[in-house]
Amino acid sequence: GVWSAYRPGGRLDRVATALTSATLAVPSFVLGILLVFVFGVQLGLLPTLGWVPFSEDPVEHLSHIALPVLTLAAGECVLFTRLLKGDMMATLQQDHVLSARARGLPTSRILVRHALRQSSFSLVTVSGVVIGRLIGGTVIVELIFSLPGMGSLVVNSILSRDFIVVQAVVLLSASISASAHDVPD
Repeated sequence: GVWSAYRPGGRLDRVATALTSATLAVPSFVLGILLVFVFGVQLGLLPTLGWVPFSEDPVEHLSHIALPVLTLAAGECVLFTRLLKGDMMATLQQDHVLSARARGLPTSRILVRHALRQSSFSLVTVSGVVIGRLIGGTVIVELIFSLPGMGSLVVNSILSRDFIVVQAVVLLSASISASAHDVPD
C-alpha cells in the first residue's frame, strides 16, 4: 500500500491492484480450497487437514495453521492495502510531507515516519470491524481444514439439534464482535 501510493501507476502498483482485485473477487472458502490444492496437494509443502496443539510440537502447529490463517487473512489484507494506499496518497500531498521533501529527507524516512504514521489511524479504526468479520469467517475455514473450534462446534450443535450450545456461541460471538466495535471516547 505504501509503495503503491508512492509510485501510483507504476509496475508494482499495477501488480498489487490486479492481485488485490483478484483476491477480493474470490470467496474465502474457494480461496481455502485453492490453497489446499496448490500448497498441500500439488506442492506438498503444508498439511491440508488436522490440528497439532502448540504444546506438543510448535513447528508442526505452525505448519498446520498456515493455510487457515492465510485463507482468513487474504481478504483482510486486501482491505488494509487499499485503505492504506488511499490514505497514503492523500497524506503524501499534505504540506508537512512536501516540506520534508523540500528539506531533503530520505524517501524512506518520509514514507515511514511522516506519511505512514498519519495514514495508519484509519487502519486501527477498521481493525475493530475486521475482528467481527474474522470471527464469522472461521466457521467455514474450520470446516475446510478440519480444525476444532467454535465454528465446528456450532455446525455440530446444529446437526445434533443442541440449540442451547448454538445460542451460547452466537451470544459469545456477538459480545466479542460488539466489544471490538466499541471505540472509547
